Amino acid sequence: MTNPFTDTATTALENSADRQERNRLWWETKPMTYAEWAAADRLPKTEAEFKEIESYVLRTGPWLKQWFERVSLASKTCIDIGSGSGIFSSMLTRRDAVVTAIDLTEAGVTLTRETAKVFGANIDIVRTDVEHTPFASRSFDFAFSWGVLHHTSNMQKAVGEMARVLKPGGGGMMMVYHRRSVVYYLHGLYWLLVRGKLWQGYNLERVQDLYTDGFYHRYMTKKELGTMLAAHGLMVHTFSVTQYEKKILPGLPGPIDRGLKARFGMCLIAEFEKPV
Repeated sequence: MTNPFTDTATTALENSADRQERNRLWWETKPMTYAEWAAADRLPKTEAEFKEIESYVLRTGPWLKQWFERVSLASKTCIDIGSGSGIFSSMLTRRDAVVTAIDLTEAGVTLTRETAKVFGANIDIVRTDVEHTPFASRSFDFAFSWGVLHHTSNMQKAVGEMARVLKPGGGGMMMVYHRRSVVYYLHGLYWLLVRGKLWQGYNLERVQDLYTDGFYHRYMTKKELGTMLAAHGLMVHTFSVTQYEKKILPGLPGPIDRGLKARFGMCLIAEFEKPV
């Protein structure tokens, strides 16, 4: 039986010995377009398909939708780290930010360029590795990264580089996968016990390879993420936890579902600043 996650990782392993190159190869093959991972053709082609990506993101991500409605980025220089489809870069321009989008892959750069055309967004698009960017220190007022930095080969380097290019007094928002989530434990236990992976030497951390996107994927706690950011001079002022629209457990009443997502959702978000 094929598995889009492990099959893609195996191909990347066979084609490179370099850690970050393996990461790049994974995402060149499976760019973030919100299509089904196993689909043969995952790339949007028409204007309607590009617009549907944004509609999907806002429809299924109420926390993110509300953040974009309230955030003020007028005239601020903003770096979108790991632009992927380019949807977030485009949305940042509509908050009047001056946006630079970076992505490790040619697929991400191409998608971001096409998205910018569809939405008429003015975005500076650069293909580069977040662990080693070409930008001068203190280049940006704001750093945005949604579901990217936990996929890097060396997250410490990536966060350090984000801190380096951020101006003192600047801020940012990032999302990583949340280890204290219902999804982490229920999906993990399902694969370990029901699918029998426990008896094949897997544990909760390793079994994530079978159903989590990316060559690398880290699930973090608030303490771990806050400590990592603080080590690079970035101070978290707000942690949030959320999950996408689908109920965290089938059949739950709405209020209970929302309460669980706000505490045990899959997305761990840190809003932070770099002190002057």
